[in-house]
Amino acid sequence: MSTRILLADDDQDFLEVTAYGLRRAGFAVDSVSNGAEALEMLRTNEPDLALIDVDMPKLSGVEVCESIRASSQMPVVLISGKHHEKDIIRGFTVGADDYVVKPVGVQHLVIRLQAILRRTKSRGADLSPQRLAIPPLLIDLDSFEATIEGKALQLTRLEFRLLHCLAANIGRVVSNSRLIDFGWGLDGEGDASLLKTHFSHIRRKIADISQASISISALPGAGYRLQIASE
Repeated sequence: MSTRILLADDDQDFLEVTAYGLRRAGFAVDSVSNGAEALEMLRTNEPDLALIDVDMPKLSGVEVCESIRASSQMPVVLISGKHHEKDIIRGFTVGADDYVVKPVGVQHLVIRLQAILRRTKSRGADLSPQRLAIPPLLIDLDSFEATIEGKALQLTRLEFRLLHCLAANIGRVVSNSRLIDFGWGLDGEGDASLLKTHFSHIRRKIADISQASISISALPGAGYRLQIASE
């Protein structure tokens, strides 16, 4: 079965040319021209990946991405003529897997989408309400335990919550504000400085028990991302 792509862009020329190119590359494509239609298509067709223009009528690509992230881990690629760093950071902060700047050739776009789909499949995550397994990392929400290759990470409850939030969004940038809300609660007293301190502790604890390629990287002004290199 072909991988299904949702393509949303209000530039009709770009929409037609890109949809044609993606279909020639073997994708099944559903194309729409505004954010409201994109959300409706998401509900009815269940695509494997969404390619969403940032500047669309009715709902922006950022708003569509936020809506997707509220309930789904489906890969999302934002595409835009905006190339400033703040716009790109904003895209990753709301949960995009990639941010592509126009103009872009279809062949280049196909390569980027294929790479994201490969990463998604290679994660091999077993997600359930009480258990999150992304080998070699296992997080058990019942016991509040995290293990790597069977070895227990000695985490505080706060560190456990922060690691869980990153692991549930593996490969994506999770914003500082979202991590603070998840770690301390909406009325907590967390801040960016405390996040930096706690993630430093988590990195050290991971390094103490495992040589696995597990990294937690910081994107200044944006957030943090957990990545696990495949063998």
